[in-house]
Amino acid sequence: MKTDVLLVEDDIDLNSTIVKFLTLKGFAVDSVFDGQDAIEKIYEKQYSIILLDVKLPVYDGFEVAKKVREFSTVPIIFLTSLNSQNDIEKGFVSGADDYITKPFSLNELYLRINAIVKRLYHNEEKIIISKNIYFNPKDLILYIDNKAVELTVKETKLLALFLQNPNKVLTKDEIFDYLYEYDQLPNEASLRVFINKLRNLIGKEKIHTIKGVGYKYA
Repeated sequence: MKTDVLLVEDDIDLNSTIVKFLTLKGFAVDSVFDGQDAIEKIYEKQYSIILLDVKLPVYDGFEVAKKVREFSTVPIIFLTSLNSQNDIEKGFVSGADDYITKPFSLNELYLRINAIVKRLYHNEEKIIISKNIYFNPKDLILYIDNKAVELTVKETKLLALFLQNPNKVLTKDEIFDYLYEYDQLPNEASLRVFINKLRNLIGKEKIHTIKGVGYKYA
Protein backbone atom coordinates (compact mmCIF):
# COMPACT_ATOMS: atom_id res chain seq x y z
CA MET A 1 0.00 0.00 0.00
CA LYS A 2 1.31 3.47 -0.91
CA THR A 3 1.87 5.68 2.13
CA ASP A 4 0.39 9.14 1.51
CA VAL A 5 1.52 11.68 4.09
CA LEU A 6 0.11 15.15 4.72
CA LEU A 7 2.56 17.48 6.49
CA VAL A 8 1.08 20.55 8.17
CA GLU A 9 3.94 22.80 9.28
CA ASP A 10 4.16 26.58 8.97
CA ASP A 11 7.95 26.76 9.37
CA ILE A 12 8.98 26.92 5.70
CA ASP A 13 12.49 25.52 6.22
CA LEU A 14 11.35 22.66 8.46
CA ASN A 15 8.47 21.88 6.12
CA SER A 16 10.86 21.63 3.16
CA THR A 17 13.36 19.51 5.11
CA ILE A 18 10.75 16.99 6.22
CA VAL A 19 9.21 16.76 2.75
CA LYS A 20 12.58 16.05 1.15
CA PHE A 21 13.53 13.47 3.79
CA LEU A 22 10.26 11.53 3.65
CA THR A 23 10.20 11.63 -0.15
CA LEU A 24 13.66 10.05 -0.19
CA LYS A 25 12.29 7.39 2.17
CA GLY A 26 9.63 6.49 -0.38
CA PHE A 27 6.61 8.33 0.99
CA ALA A 28 4.25 10.41 -1.15
CA VAL A 29 4.11 13.75 0.68
CA ASP A 30 1.76 16.72 0.36
CA SER A 31 2.44 19.75 2.52
CA VAL A 32 0.48 22.82 3.64
CA PHE A 33 1.24 25.67 6.02
CA ASP A 34 -1.99 26.44 7.90
CA GLY A 35 -4.92 24.70 9.56
CA GLN A 36 -7.55 25.73 7.04
CA ASP A 37 -5.64 24.26 4.09
CA ALA A 38 -5.00 21.11 6.11
CA ILE A 39 -8.69 20.47 6.71
CA GLU A 40 -9.51 21.09 3.04
CA LYS A 41 -6.77 18.67 1.93
CA ILE A 42 -8.01 15.95 4.28
CA TYR A 43 -11.54 16.38 2.96
CA GLU A 44 -10.28 15.99 -0.61
CA LYS A 45 -7.89 13.06 -0.22
CA GLN A 46 -7.47 9.94 1.89
CA TYR A 47 -4.08 10.06 3.60
CA SER A 48 -2.28 7.25 5.40
CA ILE A 49 -1.04 9.60 8.13
CA ILE A 50 -1.09 13.30 9.10
CA LEU A 51 1.93 15.11 10.58
CA LEU A 52 0.48 18.12 12.37
CA ASP A 53 2.17 21.11 13.97
CA VAL A 54 0.23 22.78 16.80
CA LYS A 55 1.09 26.48 16.38
CA LEU A 56 -0.55 27.13 13.01
CA PRO A 57 -2.27 30.08 11.31
CA VAL A 58 -6.09 30.12 11.01
CA TYR A 59 -6.74 26.94 13.05
CA ASP A 60 -4.18 25.56 15.48
CA GLY A 61 -3.28 21.88 15.41
CA PHE A 62 -5.61 20.94 18.27
CA GLU A 63 -8.54 22.53 16.44
CA VAL A 64 -7.57 20.80 13.19
CA ALA A 65 -7.42 17.41 14.89
CA LYS A 66 -10.84 17.88 16.48
CA LYS A 67 -12.40 18.89 13.15
CA VAL A 68 -10.72 15.98 11.33
CA ARG A 69 -11.98 13.51 13.95
CA GLU A 70 -15.53 14.51 13.03
CA PHE A 71 -15.16 12.72 9.69
CA SER A 72 -11.93 10.69 9.62
CA THR A 73 -9.92 8.19 11.66
CA VAL A 74 -6.66 8.92 9.81
CA PRO A 75 -3.67 8.62 12.20
CA ILE A 76 -2.31 11.96 13.43
CA ILE A 77 1.17 12.63 14.82
CA PHE A 78 1.64 16.02 16.46
CA LEU A 79 4.97 17.79 15.86
CA THR A 80 5.32 20.60 18.37
CA SER A 81 7.51 22.57 20.74
CA LEU A 82 4.73 22.45 23.34
CA ASN A 83 5.92 19.81 25.78
CA SER A 84 4.05 20.35 29.04
CA GLN A 85 1.99 17.48 30.42
CA ASN A 86 -1.14 19.56 29.85
CA ASP A 87 -0.28 20.13 26.18
CA ILE A 88 0.48 16.46 25.62
CA GLU A 89 -2.80 15.44 27.24
CA LYS A 90 -4.64 18.04 25.15
CA GLY A 91 -3.05 16.59 22.03
CA PHE A 92 -4.23 13.08 22.71
CA VAL A 93 -7.70 14.22 23.79
CA SER A 94 -8.07 16.13 20.52
CA GLY A 95 -7.36 12.96 18.53
CA ALA A 96 -3.60 12.38 18.29
CA ASP A 97 -2.12 8.90 17.82
CA ASP A 98 1.39 10.10 18.73
CA TYR A 99 3.11 13.27 19.92
CA ILE A 100 6.69 14.28 19.07
CA THR A 101 8.24 17.32 20.72
CA LYS A 102 10.63 19.63 18.87
CA PRO A 103 13.48 19.46 18.25
CA PHE A 104 13.35 15.86 17.00
CA SER A 105 15.53 13.82 14.68
CA LEU A 106 14.24 12.97 11.22
CA ASN A 107 15.06 9.34 11.86
CA GLU A 108 12.85 9.33 14.97
CA LEU A 109 10.02 10.78 12.90
CA TYR A 110 10.53 8.09 10.26
CA LEU A 111 10.43 5.33 12.90
CA ARG A 112 7.28 6.74 14.49
CA ILE A 113 5.51 6.97 11.13
CA ASN A 114 6.51 3.43 10.20
CA ALA A 115 5.32 2.04 13.53
CA ILE A 116 1.83 3.47 13.06
CA VAL A 117 1.55 2.64 9.36
CA LYS A 118 2.66 -0.97 9.86
CA ARG A 119 0.29 -1.46 12.77
CA LEU A 120 -2.73 -0.05 11.00
CA TYR A 121 -2.24 -0.81 7.32
CA HIS A 122 0.26 -3.62 6.85
CA ASN A 123 -1.47 -6.30 8.89
CA GLU A 124 -1.65 -9.22 6.46
CA GLU A 125 -4.85 -10.43 8.06
CA LYS A 126 -6.88 -7.31 7.38
CA ILE A 127 -7.10 -4.08 5.40
CA ILE A 128 -8.55 -1.25 7.48
CA ILE A 129 -11.35 0.61 5.66
CA SER A 130 -12.64 2.67 8.58
CA LYS A 131 -12.79 2.47 12.36
CA ASN A 132 -15.24 -0.45 12.46
CA ILE A 133 -14.84 -1.89 8.95
CA TYR A 134 -12.04 -4.05 7.56
CA PHE A 135 -11.43 -6.58 4.80
CA ASN A 136 -9.58 -9.87 5.18
CA PRO A 137 -7.68 -10.34 1.88
CA LYS A 138 -6.75 -13.91 2.71
CA ASP A 139 -10.32 -15.14 3.18
CA LEU A 140 -11.88 -12.39 1.01
CA ILE A 141 -14.38 -11.44 3.72
CA LEU A 142 -15.65 -7.98 4.65
CA TYR A 143 -16.25 -7.34 8.35
CA ILE A 144 -18.39 -4.62 9.89
CA ASP A 145 -18.36 -4.38 13.69
CA ASN A 146 -16.44 -7.69 13.62
CA LYS A 147 -19.31 -9.44 11.85
CA ALA A 148 -18.83 -11.02 8.41
CA VAL A 149 -20.87 -9.43 5.62
CA GLU A 150 -22.25 -11.58 2.82
CA LEU A 151 -21.13 -10.45 -0.63
CA THR A 152 -21.43 -12.03 -4.05
CA VAL A 153 -18.29 -13.18 -5.86
CA LYS A 154 -18.25 -10.11 -8.11
CA GLU A 155 -18.94 -7.72 -5.24
CA THR A 156 -16.02 -9.26 -3.36
CA LYS A 157 -13.72 -9.05 -6.38
CA LEU A 158 -14.71 -5.42 -6.96
CA LEU A 159 -14.05 -4.47 -3.33
CA ALA A 160 -10.67 -6.21 -3.44
CA LEU A 161 -9.80 -4.36 -6.66
CA PHE A 162 -10.59 -1.00 -5.07
CA LEU A 163 -8.59 -1.79 -1.92
CA GLN A 164 -5.59 -2.86 -4.00
CA ASN A 165 -5.68 0.46 -5.89
CA PRO A 166 -6.40 3.28 -3.41
CA ASN A 167 -6.64 6.77 -4.92
CA LYS A 168 -6.35 5.37 -8.43
CA VAL A 169 -9.02 6.04 -11.06
CA LEU A 170 -10.14 2.68 -12.42
CA THR A 171 -11.77 2.83 -15.83
CA LYS A 172 -14.90 0.83 -16.49
CA ASP A 173 -12.96 -1.31 -18.96
CA GLU A 174 -10.35 -2.13 -16.30
CA ILE A 175 -13.10 -3.10 -13.87
CA PHE A 176 -14.93 -5.19 -16.46
CA ASP A 177 -11.70 -7.01 -17.40
CA TYR A 178 -11.15 -7.87 -13.73
CA LEU A 179 -14.72 -8.90 -12.90
CA TYR A 180 -15.82 -10.81 -15.99
CA GLU A 181 -14.42 -13.96 -17.55
CA TYR A 182 -13.64 -14.01 -21.27
CA ASP A 183 -16.95 -15.74 -22.05
CA GLN A 184 -19.06 -13.28 -20.02
CA LEU A 185 -20.51 -10.02 -21.29
CA PRO A 186 -19.80 -6.95 -19.12
CA ASN A 187 -22.94 -5.38 -17.71
CA GLU A 188 -22.84 -1.69 -16.78
CA ALA A 189 -26.18 -1.81 -14.98
CA SER A 190 -24.92 -4.65 -12.79
CA LEU A 191 -21.73 -2.71 -12.07
CA ARG A 192 -23.80 0.22 -10.78
CA VAL A 193 -25.67 -2.19 -8.50
CA PHE A 194 -22.36 -3.57 -7.14
CA ILE A 195 -21.04 -0.05 -6.57
CA ASN A 196 -24.19 1.08 -4.76
CA LYS A 197 -24.12 -1.95 -2.47
CA LEU A 198 -20.46 -1.39 -1.56
CA ARG A 199 -21.12 2.30 -0.93
CA ASN A 200 -23.98 1.46 1.41
CA LEU A 201 -21.73 -0.94 3.32
CA ILE A 202 -18.40 0.90 3.59
CA GLY A 203 -19.54 4.51 3.16
CA LYS A 204 -20.84 6.46 0.19
CA GLU A 205 -17.84 8.81 0.41
CA LYS A 206 -15.35 5.95 -0.10
CA ILE A 207 -16.12 5.25 -3.76
CA HIS A 208 -16.14 8.23 -6.11
CA THR A 209 -17.71 8.33 -9.56
CA ILE A 210 -15.37 9.83 -12.14
CA LYS A 211 -17.87 10.94 -14.75
CA GLY A 212 -17.34 9.41 -18.16
CA VAL A 213 -14.34 7.39 -16.96
CA GLY A 214 -14.93 5.05 -14.04
CA TYR A 215 -14.53 4.99 -10.26
CA LYS A 216 -11.99 5.72 -7.55
CA TYR A 217 -11.67 4.35 -4.01
CA ALA A 218 -10.29 7.01 -1.66
